[in-house]
Amino acid sequence: MKPEVGQQLFSLNIGNAARNIEQKLTPVEVVRVGRKYFTCKGVGRGGETKYLLDGWGENTKYCVKSRIYADEQSYHDEKERRDLYSEIRDVFSHYRGTKDFSLEQLREIHDIIAR
Repeated sequence: MKPEVGQQLFSLNIGNAARNIEQKLTPVEVVRVGRKYFTCKGVGRGGETKYLLDGWGENTKYCVKSRIYADEQSYHDEKERRDLYSEIRDVFSHYRGTKDFSLEQLREIHDIIAR
């Protein structure tokens, strides 16, 4: 999806921009759209940030400070996906025989993973 000038998107502070402060989803406005990049300006503040049209990654030579989302629901869905993945990964990465899965449970897990 290519953003349009005037469209409201949401920016999440990440990396060093989130160090020692809460990550916060803030509204931003698209102010320019080019062939390779688009630029957003924070609502109520001065700075502009340039993002790549392909994948919406921040265009920077240094540490990425923000991640952009089309809407708040996109952020919440991605956060839930990461949290669920982390929980599942933790169960299996720390598995050393302490969790006793029945054969039926293991078959169900295998069927889900194999989809």
